[in-house]
Amino acid sequence: MAFKPGQNPVQTSSEGPEGQGGVGGVAAASPAPLPCLFVTTQSKPDEKDVLSRPKLNLSAIAKKAETLFVNLDGFIKRVGVERVGFVTLTFAKNITDRDEASERFNNISTSVLKPEGLEFVTVPERQGSGRFHFHLVSGFPNDIRTGFDFAACQCAAAAKRDGDWDGFHYWQSVYFRSANQHLRKFWSVLRSDKVRRWGFGRCETLPILSNAQALARYVGAYVTTASGARLPCDKGMRTVRYALHSRTASIRWSWADGNGVKWRRGCQIVGQILEINYENLEEKFGKKWAWHLKESISALGENYEKSLWYAAQVPEWADYRSRLLFLCRVCAELRGVKEWLLPEVQFEAERDENAIPF
Repeated sequence: MAFKPGQNPVQTSSEGPEGQGGVGGVAAASPAPLPCLFVTTQSKPDEKDVLSRPKLNLSAIAKKAETLFVNLDGFIKRVGVERVGFVTLTFAKNITDRDEASERFNNISTSVLKPEGLEFVTVPERQGSGRFHFHLVSGFPNDIRTGFDFAACQCAAAAKRDGDWDGFHYWQSVYFRSANQHLRKFWSVLRSDKVRRWGFGRCETLPILSNAQALARYVGAYVTTASGARLPCDKGMRTVRYALHSRTASIRWSWADGNGVKWRRGCQIVGQILEINYENLEEKFGKKWAWHLKESISALGENYEKSLWYAAQVPEWADYRSRLLFLCRVCAELRGVKEWLLPEVQFEAERDENAIPF
Protein backbone atom coordinates (compact mmCIF):
# COMPACT_ATOMS: atom_id res chain seq x y z
CA MET A 1 0.00 0.00 0.00
CA ALA A 2 1.42 3.39 -0.95
CA PHE A 3 1.70 6.35 1.38
CA LYS A 4 -1.40 8.52 1.32
CA PRO A 5 -1.97 12.11 2.49
CA GLY A 6 -3.18 12.31 6.04
CA GLN A 7 -0.99 9.56 7.49
CA ASN A 8 1.21 12.11 9.26
CA PRO A 9 -0.19 14.13 12.15
CA VAL A 10 -1.01 17.67 11.08
CA GLN A 11 -1.10 20.66 13.41
CA THR A 12 -2.97 23.77 12.48
CA SER A 13 -2.64 27.13 14.17
CA SER A 14 -4.44 27.67 17.45
CA GLU A 15 -6.73 30.61 17.97
CA GLY A 16 -5.08 33.57 19.61
CA PRO A 17 -6.40 35.32 22.72
CA GLU A 18 -8.91 38.08 22.65
CA GLY A 19 -8.36 41.22 24.64
CA GLN A 20 -5.16 41.72 26.58
CA GLY A 21 -2.93 39.75 28.85
CA GLY A 22 0.50 40.11 30.30
CA VAL A 23 3.21 39.03 32.67
CA GLY A 24 3.77 40.45 36.12
CA GLY A 25 1.10 43.09 35.71
CA VAL A 26 2.49 44.54 32.47
CA ALA A 27 -0.34 44.32 29.95
CA ALA A 28 0.53 43.31 26.41
CA ALA A 29 -1.69 43.35 23.33
CA SER A 30 -2.44 39.87 22.03
CA PRO A 31 -0.79 39.15 18.69
CA ALA A 32 -2.72 37.75 15.74
CA PRO A 33 -3.44 34.00 15.95
CA LEU A 34 -0.95 32.94 13.26
CA PRO A 35 1.98 30.77 14.31
CA CYS A 36 4.20 32.40 11.70
CA LEU A 37 3.91 35.69 13.57
CA PHE A 38 6.31 34.31 16.17
CA VAL A 39 8.95 34.81 13.46
CA THR A 40 9.20 38.49 12.63
CA THR A 41 11.44 40.80 10.63
CA GLN A 42 10.87 43.98 12.57
CA SER A 43 14.33 45.34 11.96
CA LYS A 44 17.10 44.70 9.46
CA PRO A 45 20.00 42.92 11.20
CA ASP A 46 23.51 44.24 11.02
CA GLU A 47 25.44 42.65 8.12
CA LYS A 48 28.41 41.68 10.29
CA ASP A 49 26.05 40.18 12.85
CA VAL A 50 24.34 38.07 10.16
CA LEU A 51 27.66 36.71 8.92
CA SER A 52 28.72 35.68 12.45
CA ARG A 53 25.52 33.78 13.24
CA PRO A 54 24.21 30.48 11.85
CA LYS A 55 21.49 30.57 9.20
CA LEU A 56 18.05 30.35 10.80
CA ASN A 57 15.51 27.70 9.84
CA LEU A 58 12.41 29.87 10.21
CA SER A 59 10.01 26.97 9.75
CA ALA A 60 11.67 25.00 12.57
CA ILE A 61 11.62 28.07 14.83
CA ALA A 62 7.93 28.64 14.12
CA LYS A 63 7.16 25.00 14.91
CA LYS A 64 8.99 25.22 18.23
CA ALA A 65 7.18 28.44 19.11
CA GLU A 66 3.76 27.07 18.19
CA THR A 67 4.41 23.82 20.08
CA LEU A 68 5.48 25.88 23.09
CA PHE A 69 2.27 27.89 22.85
CA VAL A 70 0.10 24.75 22.80
CA ASN A 71 1.98 23.19 25.73
CA LEU A 72 1.92 26.35 27.84
CA ASP A 73 -1.76 26.94 27.16
CA GLY A 74 -2.57 23.39 28.27
CA PHE A 75 -0.21 23.60 31.25
CA ILE A 76 -1.69 26.85 32.59
CA LYS A 77 -5.24 25.57 32.18
CA ARG A 78 -4.28 22.35 34.00
CA VAL A 79 -2.67 23.93 37.09
CA GLY A 80 -4.74 27.14 37.21
CA VAL A 81 -3.68 30.69 36.45
CA GLU A 82 -3.42 31.54 40.17
CA ARG A 83 -0.56 29.03 40.57
CA VAL A 84 1.49 30.19 37.57
CA GLY A 85 4.40 32.62 37.75
CA PHE A 86 6.90 34.08 35.31
CA VAL A 87 10.46 33.57 36.59
CA THR A 88 13.58 35.27 35.23
CA LEU A 89 16.98 33.95 36.33
CA THR A 90 20.12 35.99 35.64
CA PHE A 91 23.74 35.39 36.59
CA ALA A 92 25.76 37.60 38.91
CA LYS A 93 28.74 37.35 36.55
CA ASN A 94 28.98 37.66 32.79
CA ILE A 95 28.39 34.01 31.85
CA THR A 96 28.66 33.64 28.06
CA ASP A 97 29.65 29.97 27.77
CA ARG A 98 26.59 27.86 26.97
CA ASP A 99 27.90 24.72 28.70
CA GLU A 100 28.63 26.59 31.92
CA ALA A 101 25.25 28.36 31.81
CA SER A 102 23.43 25.06 31.21
CA GLU A 103 25.32 23.30 34.00
CA ARG A 104 24.49 26.03 36.50
CA PHE A 105 20.84 26.02 35.47
CA ASN A 106 20.67 22.22 35.77
CA ASN A 107 22.11 22.51 39.27
CA ILE A 108 19.52 25.04 40.43
CA SER A 109 16.80 23.03 38.70
CA THR A 110 17.58 19.79 40.53
CA SER A 111 18.57 21.29 43.90
CA VAL A 112 16.04 24.14 44.24
CA LEU A 113 13.21 24.37 41.70
CA LYS A 114 12.04 20.73 41.59
CA PRO A 115 12.38 20.18 45.38
CA GLU A 116 10.15 23.26 45.83
CA GLY A 117 7.46 21.42 43.84
CA LEU A 118 7.70 23.48 40.64
CA GLU A 119 6.83 22.40 37.12
CA PHE A 120 8.31 24.68 34.50
CA VAL A 121 9.10 25.41 30.87
CA THR A 122 12.41 27.16 30.22
CA VAL A 123 13.66 29.29 27.33
CA PRO A 124 17.38 30.16 27.60
CA GLU A 125 18.36 33.42 25.89
CA ARG A 126 21.48 35.42 25.17
CA GLN A 127 21.39 39.14 25.81
CA GLY A 128 22.91 41.51 23.29
CA SER A 129 26.21 41.27 25.16
CA GLY A 130 26.20 37.48 24.81
CA ARG A 131 25.35 36.97 28.48
CA PHE A 132 22.91 34.14 29.25
CA HIS A 133 19.71 34.35 31.25
CA PHE A 134 16.68 32.06 31.57
CA HIS A 135 12.94 32.67 31.25
CA LEU A 136 10.64 30.21 33.02
CA VAL A 137 6.90 29.76 33.16
CA SER A 138 6.47 27.89 36.43
CA GLY A 139 3.59 26.10 38.08
CA PHE A 140 3.72 26.45 41.88
CA PRO A 141 2.22 24.14 44.51
CA ASN A 142 0.11 27.01 45.90
CA ASP A 143 -1.70 30.17 44.85
CA ILE A 144 0.85 33.01 44.33
CA ARG A 145 -1.57 35.43 42.63
CA THR A 146 -4.24 36.29 45.19
CA GLY A 147 -3.73 39.73 46.74
CA PHE A 148 -1.01 40.83 44.32
CA ASP A 149 -1.21 44.54 43.36
CA PHE A 150 -0.96 44.41 39.56
CA ALA A 151 -1.69 48.14 39.22
CA ALA A 152 1.36 49.00 41.34
CA CYS A 153 3.45 46.58 39.28
CA GLN A 154 2.33 48.34 36.09
CA CYS A 155 3.24 51.71 37.58
CA ALA A 156 6.68 50.42 38.57
CA ALA A 157 7.28 49.12 35.03
CA ALA A 158 6.21 52.46 33.53
CA ALA A 159 8.48 54.40 35.90
CA LYS A 160 11.41 52.16 35.02
CA ARG A 161 10.83 52.71 31.29
CA ASP A 162 10.78 56.47 31.88
CA GLY A 163 13.96 56.41 33.97
CA ASP A 164 12.08 57.53 37.09
CA TRP A 165 13.97 55.42 39.62
CA ASP A 166 12.44 57.05 42.70
CA GLY A 167 8.99 56.26 41.36
CA PHE A 168 10.09 52.77 40.41
CA HIS A 169 11.35 51.94 43.89
CA TYR A 170 8.19 53.39 45.48
CA TRP A 171 5.78 51.34 43.37
CA GLN A 172 8.01 48.30 43.67
CA SER A 173 7.74 48.49 47.47
CA VAL A 174 3.94 48.74 47.10
CA TYR A 175 3.55 45.55 45.10
CA PHE A 176 6.17 43.80 47.23
CA ARG A 177 3.97 44.39 50.29
CA SER A 178 0.91 43.07 48.44
CA ALA A 179 2.45 39.63 47.76
CA ASN A 180 0.88 36.74 49.65
CA GLN A 181 2.83 34.33 51.87
CA HIS A 182 3.41 31.72 49.15
CA LEU A 183 4.96 34.22 46.74
CA ARG A 184 7.04 35.76 49.53
CA LYS A 185 8.31 32.32 50.49
CA PHE A 186 9.60 31.65 46.99
CA TRP A 187 11.20 35.11 46.84
CA SER A 188 13.13 34.21 49.98
CA VAL A 189 14.22 30.94 48.36
CA LEU A 190 15.65 32.84 45.37
CA ARG A 191 17.60 35.08 47.76
CA SER A 192 19.03 32.14 49.69
CA ASP A 193 22.56 30.76 49.56
CA LYS A 194 21.45 27.57 47.78
CA VAL A 195 20.63 29.76 44.77
CA ARG A 196 23.57 32.15 45.09
CA ARG A 197 26.02 29.26 45.28
CA TRP A 198 25.37 28.47 41.63
CA GLY A 199 26.28 32.01 40.58
CA PHE A 200 22.80 33.46 40.08
CA GLY A 201 22.27 37.14 40.77
CA ARG A 202 18.99 39.03 40.27
CA CYS A 203 16.10 36.58 40.08
CA GLU A 204 12.52 37.75 39.66
CA THR A 205 9.19 35.95 40.09
CA LEU A 206 5.82 37.55 39.35
CA PRO A 207 2.31 36.14 38.95
CA ILE A 208 0.63 36.59 35.57
CA LEU A 209 -1.96 39.27 34.99
CA SER A 210 -4.49 37.80 32.64
CA ASN A 211 -5.22 34.74 30.52
CA ALA A 212 -3.26 31.62 29.64
CA GLN A 213 -3.09 32.29 25.90
CA ALA A 214 -1.65 35.77 26.36
CA LEU A 215 1.24 34.43 28.45
CA ALA A 216 1.76 31.50 26.07
CA ARG A 217 2.08 33.88 23.11
CA TYR A 218 4.34 36.21 25.09
CA VAL A 219 6.76 33.45 26.02
CA GLY A 220 6.50 31.84 22.57
CA ALA A 221 7.93 35.01 21.08
CA TYR A 222 11.08 34.45 23.18
CA VAL A 223 11.84 31.40 21.02
CA THR A 224 12.30 33.69 18.02
CA THR A 225 14.43 36.14 20.01
CA ALA A 226 16.57 33.37 21.51
CA SER A 227 17.06 31.70 18.11
CA GLY A 228 18.12 34.96 16.51
CA ALA A 229 20.70 35.58 19.26
CA ARG A 230 22.31 32.16 18.98
CA LEU A 231 25.99 31.91 18.09
CA PRO A 232 27.66 29.12 16.08
CA CYS A 233 28.96 27.66 19.36
CA ASP A 234 25.34 27.25 20.56
CA LYS A 235 24.63 24.51 18.01
CA GLY A 236 22.93 21.60 19.74
CA MET A 237 21.61 23.68 22.65
CA ARG A 238 17.89 23.18 23.21
CA THR A 239 15.83 26.30 22.59
CA VAL A 240 12.99 25.11 24.85
CA ARG A 241 13.30 22.83 27.90
CA TYR A 242 10.34 21.13 29.52
CA ALA A 243 10.04 19.94 33.11
CA LEU A 244 6.30 19.18 33.15
CA HIS A 245 4.37 16.21 34.48
CA SER A 246 2.55 15.99 31.13
CA ARG A 247 2.64 17.77 27.76
CA THR A 248 -0.16 18.54 25.34
CA ALA A 249 1.94 18.43 22.16
CA SER A 250 5.29 17.31 20.78
CA ILE A 251 7.35 18.78 17.94
CA ARG A 252 6.52 15.85 15.64
CA TRP A 253 3.87 17.48 13.43
CA SER A 254 3.70 19.20 10.06
CA TRP A 255 2.10 22.41 8.82
CA ALA A 256 -1.31 21.92 7.24
CA ASP A 257 -0.37 24.01 4.22
CA GLY A 258 2.63 25.58 2.49
CA ASN A 259 5.76 23.46 2.11
CA GLY A 260 4.28 20.81 4.40
CA VAL A 261 1.68 19.95 1.75
CA LYS A 262 4.34 19.67 -0.95
CA TRP A 263 6.45 17.39 1.25
CA ARG A 264 3.58 15.04 2.06
CA ARG A 265 2.53 14.90 -1.58
CA GLY A 266 6.10 14.17 -2.65
CA CYS A 267 6.29 11.32 -0.10
CA GLN A 268 2.99 10.01 -1.43
CA ILE A 269 4.33 9.83 -5.01
CA VAL A 270 7.57 8.14 -3.88
CA GLY A 271 5.46 5.53 -2.09
CA GLN A 272 3.24 4.95 -5.10
CA ILE A 273 6.11 4.55 -7.57
CA LEU A 274 8.24 2.31 -5.34
CA GLU A 275 5.30 0.53 -3.63
CA ILE A 276 6.68 1.42 -0.18
CA ASN A 277 4.70 2.51 2.86
CA TYR A 278 5.78 5.77 4.46
CA GLU A 279 6.81 3.84 7.59
CA ASN A 280 9.20 1.67 5.51
CA LEU A 281 11.18 4.50 3.89
CA GLU A 282 13.69 4.42 6.74
CA GLU A 283 14.15 0.68 6.28
CA LYS A 284 14.88 1.13 2.57
CA PHE A 285 16.95 4.34 2.63
CA GLY A 286 18.32 4.54 6.18
CA LYS A 287 17.66 6.88 9.12
CA LYS A 288 18.55 9.92 7.00
CA TRP A 289 16.09 9.02 4.26
CA ALA A 290 14.45 12.46 4.36
CA TRP A 291 17.84 14.08 3.68
CA HIS A 292 18.79 11.66 0.91
CA LEU A 293 15.40 11.93 -0.83
CA LYS A 294 14.69 15.61 -0.19
CA GLU A 295 15.42 16.76 -3.76
CA SER A 296 13.31 13.97 -5.25
CA ILE A 297 10.44 14.56 -2.82
CA SER A 298 10.54 18.31 -3.51
CA ALA A 299 10.49 17.78 -7.28
CA LEU A 300 7.50 15.45 -7.03
CA GLY A 301 5.59 17.56 -4.50
CA GLU A 302 6.02 20.78 -6.45
CA ASN A 303 4.66 19.09 -9.59
CA TYR A 304 1.99 16.99 -7.93
CA GLU A 305 -0.55 16.60 -10.74
CA LYS A 306 2.09 15.70 -13.31
CA SER A 307 3.77 13.34 -10.85
CA LEU A 308 0.46 11.56 -10.23
CA TRP A 309 0.16 10.90 -13.97
CA TYR A 310 3.69 9.48 -14.09
CA ALA A 311 3.03 7.27 -11.04
CA ALA A 312 -0.05 5.84 -12.73
CA GLN A 313 2.10 4.58 -15.64
CA VAL A 314 4.03 2.07 -13.50
CA PRO A 315 2.68 -1.46 -14.09
CA GLU A 316 2.06 -3.73 -11.11
CA TRP A 317 4.59 -6.31 -12.34
CA ALA A 318 7.56 -3.86 -12.41
CA ASP A 319 10.44 -4.91 -10.15
CA TYR A 320 12.02 -2.69 -7.50
CA ARG A 321 15.10 -1.62 -9.54
CA SER A 322 12.95 -0.73 -12.52
CA ARG A 323 10.80 1.41 -10.23
CA LEU A 324 13.92 3.14 -8.84
CA LEU A 325 15.14 3.93 -12.36
CA PHE A 326 11.69 5.19 -13.26
CA LEU A 327 11.62 7.43 -10.18
CA CYS A 328 14.99 8.87 -11.22
CA ARG A 329 13.70 9.44 -14.74
CA VAL A 330 10.56 11.19 -13.49
CA CYS A 331 12.55 13.53 -11.22
CA ALA A 332 15.04 14.26 -14.02
CA GLU A 333 12.15 15.07 -16.35
CA LEU A 334 10.51 17.37 -13.79
CA ARG A 335 13.77 19.23 -13.15
CA GLY A 336 14.85 19.29 -16.79
CA VAL A 337 18.16 17.45 -16.30
CA LYS A 338 19.68 14.33 -17.89
CA GLU A 339 20.95 12.68 -14.69
CA TRP A 340 19.34 12.10 -11.28
CA LEU A 341 20.91 10.51 -8.22
CA LEU A 342 19.22 8.39 -5.57
CA PRO A 343 20.94 6.57 -2.67
CA GLU A 344 20.72 3.20 -4.45
CA VAL A 345 20.95 4.16 -8.13
CA GLN A 346 21.86 6.97 -10.50
CA PHE A 347 19.77 7.44 -13.62
CA GLU A 348 21.65 8.58 -16.71
CA ALA A 349 19.38 9.38 -19.63
CA GLU A 350 21.55 8.13 -22.50
CA ARG A 351 22.51 4.86 -20.78
CA ASP A 352 19.33 3.94 -18.91
CA GLU A 353 16.57 5.27 -21.17
CA ASN A 354 15.82 1.77 -22.44
CA ALA A 355 16.62 -0.07 -19.20
CA ILE A 356 13.08 0.34 -17.82
CA PRO A 357 10.87 -2.45 -19.25
CA PHE A 358 7.69 -0.34 -19.45
